[in-house]
Amino acid sequence: MERWLIEDRNSLCDGQSLEKHIRLSANEQRHLAQTCAQFQMKVPPYYLSLIDGDDPDDPIRRMCIPDPRELRIKRGELEDPIGDTNESLNNQPVMAITHRYPDRVLLYPTPMCGGYCRFCFRKRLAGRREFSLTSAQLDRALDYIRSQPSIHEVILTGGDPLMLGDKKLFGLIEGIRSIEHVWTIRIHSRMPVWNPYRITDELAEGLRAYHPVWIVTHFNHPRELSPLAEERLAALIDRGINVLNQAVLLKGVNDNQETLTELFWKLIRNRVKPYYLHQLDKARGISHFRVGIRKGVNILRELRGTIPGYAIPHYILDIPGGYGKVPLQYHYLNSDGQGNIIVEAPDGQLKMYEDGVEKSPEKLMAVDQVHPIEMYPSEIKTQLDDLQNSNEHETGVEDSRAMKKAG
Repeated sequence: MERWLIEDRNSLCDGQSLEKHIRLSANEQRHLAQTCAQFQMKVPPYYLSLIDGDDPDDPIRRMCIPDPRELRIKRGELEDPIGDTNESLNNQPVMAITHRYPDRVLLYPTPMCGGYCRFCFRKRLAGRREFSLTSAQLDRALDYIRSQPSIHEVILTGGDPLMLGDKKLFGLIEGIRSIEHVWTIRIHSRMPVWNPYRITDELAEGLRAYHPVWIVTHFNHPRELSPLAEERLAALIDRGINVLNQAVLLKGVNDNQETLTELFWKLIRNRVKPYYLHQLDKARGISHFRVGIRKGVNILRELRGTIPGYAIPHYILDIPGGYGKVPLQYHYLNSDGQGNIIVEAPDGQLKMYEDGVEKSPEKLMAVDQVHPIEMYPSEIKTQLDDLQNSNEHETGVEDSRAMKKAG
């Protein structure tokens, strides 16, 4: 049996096996079975070895060991936080396909994972065998892709596509590759993190035949990039497989400049491009991992100018409900309100910028107030004006009611 399969079969899935390796608090011991009953646990022995078992605040531990706080479901948390199956958007034309953007689709070949992230946004399906595809369902998914000439990329996600054996995985990729209008294949996988033994030389060699293929990994903390993980990433990259990384901003794990700097440099040293840093989705039971957007934007601002630009990922919000991803960015381009452009340098200094070459550069004089410069397309500006007018109307109505009540 292959090493990765042995590793997977020896994963810890219950409290009794976990207590032999990790010192649990009394609160964790009381609630572990209840938490696991609602949100499964699975920790491969390899990943367990990365944890400092005596540190209750160990960041690796936080990402894989169930926490009683997962049972506190908040009102704003959602079963399907990014709207994979939002019927009002009609973005799931057939089972196992999400078609949100015109030129690419998500395909879910398996709900199985190498481990269960405590912050997972697809807790509703991860590890649930009832979401496994039949051959007929997979054929219908491929038929749908064939019927849509605008689709140029298929993104295999899940679950984790690399939980499929090589034969099934290559058979699926072969089916996708036979569709002429599909130009690229992307595989999103946390197996290089949970179980790097899955990245065998045979897998890497097999993927080489289907260029261009992109692997998107999911390293959240620099300690997850162990020597074994680095070695297995090299097996892919040395064969021309493009590797990107998407992380999630997590409280108590990586929500500071120092940890993210170390993570992004370590990825770059291993020839992996930091691609996305996700704002945590509003999935059920994960609010204790939440970092506010304002803090996230400022952490990215702190990184600017301290590490190379190619090492800084896009900070991304997946709009709840299935409305797509948008970058969350700090405003470096500002105005003094008089039509002059003011730019904030990475060190925080404000500099006047003349948008042309007809005038001599000007020194920045005292400015009472700096405003983010407006660059909205006209249709967006109209929506913003309408929204503001609506809010002002509602506020006026509430004030009027309050006055009448007081009178």
